[in-house]
Amino acid sequence: MEKNKHKKIFVIEDNKTEGMLLKLCLGSIKNVTITNFTHGQELIDHLHENPEIIIADMMLPDISGEELVKLVRDNNPETEVIVVSAQKDIDLIARLQELGIYNYLVKSETCMESLQQAIDDLTFLIDHKR
Repeated sequence: MEKNKHKKIFVIEDNKTEGMLLKLCLGSIKNVTITNFTHGQELIDHLHENPEIIIADMMLPDISGEELVKLVRDNNPETEVIVVSAQKDIDLIARLQELGIYNYLVKSETCMESLQQAIDDLTFLIDHKR
């Protein structure tokens, strides 16, 4: 992958307010384009665009977050997934880690700061692969 290339980040969050907050939070990161989705099927329909990163909520109206992660892993193995969810279910987190997610962040007051750091770290890793 070309170093410092513009990265596509897809955000799937059914709560429009939280989705906009995520987009604002991520907007300060250089060289990224953020696309928001509120339904899993919308995101699935755009997977052919090969986003480098997907930030996913687990509570979606039309598909479980776990099913969405499986679809992404099966169809876009190079795409990294960061889960941002209010769920603190240890079994769910373990299953998602087995699927190969990059990170799981529990929604909190410091979540946005942690997410920005995770994106910075991940884009560095993507730039320096191979």
